[in-house]
Amino acid sequence: MKSLRPIYSKHVVSKREKKRIIALMEEKLVEAVDLVKKAEKVEVAKLRVREATLILLNGIPAIVVEGELVYPTLVAAYRLGLKLPMIVVDMGAVPHILNGADVMVPGIVKFDEFEKGSIVYIADEEKLRMFAVGEALISSEELATVSRGKAVRTLHYAGDKLWELVRRFPTSHA
Repeated sequence: MKSLRPIYSKHVVSKREKKRIIALMEEKLVEAVDLVKKAEKVEVAKLRVREATLILLNGIPAIVVEGELVYPTLVAAYRLGLKLPMIVVDMGAVPHILNGADVMVPGIVKFDEFEKGSIVYIADEEKLRMFAVGEALISSEELATVSRGKAVRTLHYAGDKLWELVRRFPTSHA
C-alpha cells in the first residue's frame, strides 16, 4: 500500500497571488518581503504534515503559513540567508527543544533584540547552529529582566515532520 504524500497540491502563483503573499509578509514576516519580491518562481503547496501552506521560492521551501502564524523553515535560513533575531541556548537545552519543548528563560545564554510575538531563530551556544524557529512569548527587553518561565514557543525544529519534508526538497508529489 502506498503511503500518503506529504503535499496534496502545489501550484505556481499568479502575479496577483504573489502580491497577496508579499502583503502577508509585510504584515507578518517583514524580513521575508525582499526574498518573495526577488524570487523568479513562487509556488504554494498545501501540506498534509500540518494544516499549513508552504511557500516555495525558486523551488526552496521557505515559508510556512499556519493559521495566523507565518514563519520560515530552517531551510530558508540556510539556503536563502533569511535573517531573523537569534536566541542562543546552552547545550543542555538543545535536546529538549529538539523534542519539541519550548525555550525556557534559564536555558538562554544570549539574544538579539526582538518584540513579543516576533519570529526568532534558536541556535546552540557551541557552534551557533540554528536548529529551531519559534515565536517570542516575551520581548528581549523583558527577557533581560526575568529569570524563569517560557521565552519562546517552538514552531519548527530540526527533526520534526516539517523538517523531514523540507530538507529533502525537491520531491515528487504528483
